[in-house]
Amino acid sequence: MKPLVSILVPLYNHERYIEFAIKSVMNQTYKNIELIVINDGSTDNSDQIIQSLLKKYKFEYYKQENKGLIFTIEKLRNLAKGKYISLLASDDAFVNDKIEVLVDYLENNPQYSMVYSNMHLINIEDEIIGNIKDGGKEGYIFEDLLCGNFFINSLTTLLKKEIYMKYDYEKGYIEDYQMWLKIAKENQIGFVDKHLSFYRVGNSLSLSSNLQKMQNAEYEIISKYSNEPIFDEALRKWNIRWLGSFGKCNKLYAIKYFLFKNISYRNFFDLNFYKSLLKLLIPCFILKKIQ
Repeated sequence: MKPLVSILVPLYNHERYIEFAIKSVMNQTYKNIELIVINDGSTDNSDQIIQSLLKKYKFEYYKQENKGLIFTIEKLRNLAKGKYISLLASDDAFVNDKIEVLVDYLENNPQYSMVYSNMHLINIEDEIIGNIKDGGKEGYIFEDLLCGNFFINSLTTLLKKEIYMKYDYEKGYIEDYQMWLKIAKENQIGFVDKHLSFYRVGNSLSLSSNLQKMQNAEYEIISKYSNEPIFDEALRKWNIRWLGSFGKCNKLYAIKYFLFKNISYRNFFDLNFYKSLLKLLIPCFILKKIQ
C-alpha cells in the first residue's frame, strides 16, 4: 500500500480562496491522503465555506481562537498520521500530481529528508501569471540556504514526518526559512524540477514597513549561525540583497543602513552588487514600470 500523506492547511480569513485550495487536494492523482484544516479564528465566511465542503469531501476540520501561524502549524503536524507531510497555505493550491510526483521521488531516493520543487504564480482570479524556479540544488544545501542563494517555499515541499518532527519552530516572521536551515544543517534535501504548486500573488511585500520586518527577521535567523565558517560570506550576500530590496522602495533607508556596508573590495567583483546598486539609483516610478 502506498504511504499515507498528511496535507496540513492553516486557515485564516481566506474565504475567497479556501475552496480552490481544498479542491486542489481532493483532485490529487495520489489518493492515500489525509487533509487536516485548522481555522485559526477567521472572522470572514471561511467557516461557512468549509462546512459546505465537508458535505462533499471527507477531511478533518478544527476551529480555534486566533493563536497565530506557528501555533497552528505545530498543532497541525502533531495531528498528522502520515509518513509524509505537505504544507498548504489556505490561499495557495497544488497541481494535480504534486503529491504523486514527490512521494515517488522520496520513496526512490531515501537519502533525502525532504524534497522541494518549482511553482507557478497565480493572481486573485486563479490565472497563471508567472513561474518561479528555485535553486535546483540537492544534497547538503545548508550553506546555499544560509547565504540566501535560493529559497524554498513550504508550498513546494514534501517532508518525512520523522525528520520534520525532530525540529521545533521558533517565533518569528519567516517560519519556513528557519525550519529549512535546521533540517538542512543535518540532512540532505532533494529537488524535483517541475512546477507542482500554485502560489498566489497578493499584496506586494515591497512596502517599506513589511520589508523592514522581513529584513530584521532574516538577520535574526542567519545570526544564529554566526559561528559557521560561511557566515561572513552569507552576511555579505544578504547585505547586497537588502541594499537592492530597500533601494526599490525606500532609497534613504537603503543608503543609511546598507550602502556603506556594501563598499568592499569583494563586492566590486560581484554582479549582484551592481544589480542592487542599479535598483538604488533608478527612480522608483521607473522600477515599477519595468517590474
